[in-house]
Amino acid sequence: MNERAAFGVIQGSGRAEEFGERLRGMDIDFPDFEKIRPPELLLPGKYKVSEHLEEIRSPYIDWMVSAKLIERGTDGHDVLVGMKLDDCSALIFPDHPKELVLYGAISLALFFAIDDVIDNVNADASKKLDYIRRVGQIARGDSPAAGDDHIVRAWHRWFKEIEAFASPPLFKAFAGALQFHLKGLRVQALQDGRAVLGPTTHLMRRRDNIGSSYFMPLAAVFLERAHGLRMQPVLEDQYIKSITELVAFVIVIHNELLGLYKDMKSGEANFIALLQREHGIGLQSACDLAGKLADDMVKAMVQIERDLPELVDGYEGMTEAITRYVRTGYTVIRGTFDWYLITHRYSNEKYFSL
Repeated sequence: MNERAAFGVIQGSGRAEEFGERLRGMDIDFPDFEKIRPPELLLPGKYKVSEHLEEIRSPYIDWMVSAKLIERGTDGHDVLVGMKLDDCSALIFPDHPKELVLYGAISLALFFAIDDVIDNVNADASKKLDYIRRVGQIARGDSPAAGDDHIVRAWHRWFKEIEAFASPPLFKAFAGALQFHLKGLRVQALQDGRAVLGPTTHLMRRRDNIGSSYFMPLAAVFLERAHGLRMQPVLEDQYIKSITELVAFVIVIHNELLGLYKDMKSGEANFIALLQREHGIGLQSACDLAGKLADDMVKAMVQIERDLPELVDGYEGMTEAITRYVRTGYTVIRGTFDWYLITHRYSNEKYFSL
C-alpha cells in the first residue's frame, strides 16, 4: 500500500478491523486548493471487480450512442468515457450477473445527465424542475411526449427495459424508490444549495437524492431474477431499510470528502465546508469529523446486520435474500469509493459535468 495514496490509485487492501477494512487517507492536493488528507476510512466491503466488465463495455457505449446521450468523436463521448461509469458499475455490483452491471452503468449515466443540471448553481431552475417532472411522470408509467428531449426518452427506454426483467411487485417497489429519488432532486432544485442552513439538513437532502436510493432496489430486481429469491419482503422490512439508509449516508459523506475539490471549484454546497462553518474549525478538522461520522455509520449497519435474525420475522426463510441484499449495500459503498479514486470527475474540471 502506498505511503502517499492519491487520486487514481485504488487501495486493494487496508487494515482489517472488526467492522470492515480501514483504508489510508487519500491526499487532496491540487493547485490553488488547501491541501488536506481525508481520514483513514472504515469500509464494510472488500475491493472486487465484476468478471463481466469487459463484456459490458461495448454494449454500454452502444446503448449511450443509440439513446443519443453521446455521439462518438465528440467531447461528450470523451467525458463519459473519462468518468468510467462502466468501471463504477463493475465495482459496486461485483457479485451480480452481467445484466445488472450493464444496466447499472446505464443508470449511472442517466443519473449524471440530470444530476449535472441540478448541481449547476447557475442553471435555470425551471429547466431543472421540468426535467424532474417529466422523468417523474415516466417513473409513474407515462410515455415520452413530442416535446421530450433525448434524455427523457433515454430514461423511459431504460425504465421499460428494467420492467422486462422484474416481477410486478418488485418493479413497483423499484419505481417507487425512483420516484422518491426524484422528489429529493426536486427539493434540491428548488433550494439554493449554497444557502443550506446546517450540515445535517444538507446530509438528509443528499441521502434522499443520491442514486443509491434506487440502486439497491435495482440490484434486488436482478438478485431475484438470477437466484430465484423473493426480494420484495426484504425491501419492505424496516430493519433492513435502516441499513440501506445508512448505506446512502455513508456514500454521501465519502462523496463529500473526496469531492471536496470539485464542489468548492464549482460552487456547490459540501458537507465538509458546512461542518467547518458550523463548528468554527479548520478544513482538515472538518474532514476528520466527517470521517468519524461515516465510520460510526458503518459500524451501526454491521451491528444491525448481526441483529437481524432476532429482529426480522421469518428470518430463516429469507436468510439468503437478506444476506445477498445487505452485502450488496456494502459493495455499493466500497465500489463507489473506489470509483471516486479512478474517475476524473473529482480531480479534473473538464469532467465536472457531462
